[in-house]
Amino acid sequence: MPKGASIAEQRAAYEASRAAGHGGRPDGLAVEDIVLAGRPARRYRGGARGRVLYFHGGGYVVGSLDTHDDPCATIAARTECDLVALDYRLAPEHPFPAACDDALAAAEALDGPIVLVGDSAGGTLAAGVALALRGTGRIAGQVLIYPALGGRALGLPSYEEKADARLLTTADMAWYDAQWRATPDDPRAAPLLAEDLGGTAPCIAFAAEEDPLRDDATVWVKRLRDVGVDAQASVEPGLPHGYLFARYDSARAAAAFERIVGEVERLIAIP
Repeated sequence: MPKGASIAEQRAAYEASRAAGHGGRPDGLAVEDIVLAGRPARRYRGGARGRVLYFHGGGYVVGSLDTHDDPCATIAARTECDLVALDYRLAPEHPFPAACDDALAAAEALDGPIVLVGDSAGGTLAAGVALALRGTGRIAGQVLIYPALGGRALGLPSYEEKADARLLTTADMAWYDAQWRATPDDPRAAPLLAEDLGGTAPCIAFAAEEDPLRDDATVWVKRLRDVGVDAQASVEPGLPHGYLFARYDSARAAAAFERIVGEVERLIAIP
């Protein structure tokens, strides 16, 4: 993000960078813009094997249906699923818990079972929805891509060890948090602070080694496993936060994306 830029300038820069790196949609994929639970959304009709609800990243400040269009299209086509991406409300105009409310309302509006997928801030939303709807049978699984789950408040080591990582720093995280203005101890913003994770849907959490958020994913998975939830963590060596968008230029990032697609496919196949 350009340092010192306004919110509007940061959003425009993010949109432009993602437009320049858009890899296109798979041929023949039907896509339509819809309204879901009162919010704009985009449906990718890859097939009827399962249903996925996707929450984009961007620190709750930037990001849109367009910035994450090509990974969503690819996941839908490759897994032959019906994927819906949500355009939730952004901060600072709409601070916490607006994005959480939108995410939960969208999940409740879709027929289940649903696999929740989200990257970065979207991973937080996915984990929060999985907690809110645990035990209902509506959530088939959660695929979290370098999620922010509250590890900074817990002082997890990666926030210091990778404080100056490329693409995302610990200081950047503090700035995004200041825009979102979440209640510090609310599990919707920091799922790691939830007291009870029992009954949460199966989870695969992907982390980037060169990322302040690295430990959030591994600690989340450990806590889930401790209460008997089927959960796995994958730390991608040498990759930074945001590697989802490096898959056309990096063989390592491309391989990581293949693993993400494979796990979405695995979870939608679970009865």
